[in-house]
Amino acid sequence: MDMDWDQIATVAQLVTGVATLGVAVLLVSQLRQQHRDSEREILYASRTMTNDNLEKIIDPDFGPIWHKGSQNLDSLSGHELEQFRIWNQMAFFNISVNHRAGHEGIDRGIDSRIFETTRSAFLSWPGMASYYERYGRDQTYDPALRGLMDEAFLEATSREVEASWRRGVKEKAS
Repeated sequence: MDMDWDQIATVAQLVTGVATLGVAVLLVSQLRQQHRDSEREILYASRTMTNDNLEKIIDPDFGPIWHKGSQNLDSLSGHELEQFRIWNQMAFFNISVNHRAGHEGIDRGIDSRIFETTRSAFLSWPGMASYYERYGRDQTYDPALRGLMDEAFLEATSREVEASWRRGVKEKAS
């Protein structure tokens, strides 16, 4: 059986096409694995950041400040308020990272993990709700996340967020 050059070229093109398809399939599977690895890394970093932040609550120097501020933001002195604000800023930053990373999916019948954990925190610790209204809302740049947090605030406090607060100062009505 003799093959002419056209048939050889056709077979070579078929072999090249199959090899190219194989390389493409391999690359797609590697990209999927890399994506899963980076998601795991983001979740791990987020969990580490959360744990580090939570450990501060049991610190003998900061723990009493956190407890006092979490119940009533207005009960804190200037230095205590600054520490409490920084702690909350780190916590809200972590929420923002999780929201941007898309770790917000349905979980055990909960439509939004961020909404549920925020609502629960605002119910348990009214000082955190006050922090969000006065400071944290300004630092929540994503409109979808701000809407979610505002909704959690409403459910926890039975009132709308007073949006006239800017960096801890209430703006006067014009």
